[in-house]
Amino acid sequence: MKTNALVAACAVLLLPGLAQSAAAQQSEPFFAGKSITLVVPSGPGGGYDTYARTLGRHYSKHIPGRPQIIIQNVPGGGGMVAANNLYNLSPRDGTALAMLASSSFLVAALGERLAKFDNVKFTPIGNLSEESDTCSVWHNSGVKDAKDFLTKDVNIGSEGIGSNSQTFPMGMNEVLGAKLKIIPGYRGTNLRAAAMERGELQGACGIFVSTLGSLFEKQLADGTLRVVLQMGLSRHEKFKDVPNALELATDEGGRSALSLMFAQLALGRPILAPPDIPKDRAAILVKAFADTMQDPEYLADARAMKLDTRWFGPERMSEIIAQMEAAPEPVKARVRKMLNIEKPAEK
Repeated sequence: MKTNALVAACAVLLLPGLAQSAAAQQSEPFFAGKSITLVVPSGPGGGYDTYARTLGRHYSKHIPGRPQIIIQNVPGGGGMVAANNLYNLSPRDGTALAMLASSSFLVAALGERLAKFDNVKFTPIGNLSEESDTCSVWHNSGVKDAKDFLTKDVNIGSEGIGSNSQTFPMGMNEVLGAKLKIIPGYRGTNLRAAAMERGELQGACGIFVSTLGSLFEKQLADGTLRVVLQMGLSRHEKFKDVPNALELATDEGGRSALSLMFAQLALGRPILAPPDIPKDRAAILVKAFADTMQDPEYLADARAMKLDTRWFGPERMSEIIAQMEAAPEPVKARVRKMLNIEKPAEK
């Protein structure tokens, strides 16, 4: 009897400790001791990679548990491989994120069969910057201005199907009567710039204004690299004297088609998670993103890297994606024709 009483007494003494241990486990942040993989849809050294690595240096400290942020480059298909992988293969627990190419949302909205994802089912986290796009040429390309670019036979490099470096030139060939020869396989802005320097290419499109500022400031200043055309819903303030392709469209149908194509540029550097991640973890990642965007250390780092910091949150991301999805069918049909995308089968 005495032995049993002693055991019972010890058990009573242990119970508070056990309860405290259980409570500590329950309050331990999910992300503690874990890592978050942040996928980049292109190779190292380009604009997407630069933004992702800058975010990665500051994001963790705003996430309870301070997980390690691992940057993974997954180039291919103009960003389509990264988008397909995030949607279909990545864990849906908050440990997988991707900075997707904005062009991926457009081709998916048009019904491209290679897009194995539903735009509206991704979990938006935040967008690092709005963008305008450009077409640039090397100083010895023989192309002086937009008129030359749109009337001469010009060899330009492309990352491949679905990328702005391919879809935008295709649109200008169809709407503006350009004669751009698009050569795929140049995965990353730096590869296209190196090919221009070698004389292998004359120019390249699909280079965001922010990328020009962060990676090619010297070349722009000394005239080695020259912007001859820009894409967007309006002219960018940094290139007020450079024509916008939208201004050059002579018919309403062409302008509407280009407007749909350029609408995606508001999603310059979008961060998303797969569908169906737990809502509480999504909320943590969203808040941490917003906190990072306002972090003085991040802002100083971004300024040093010459990055755009016009960020916004998931609500506006969802609005932009929904607007692309809801574009009138005749406009979508025109863009499909421009990009050689088959009309999706009726569901």
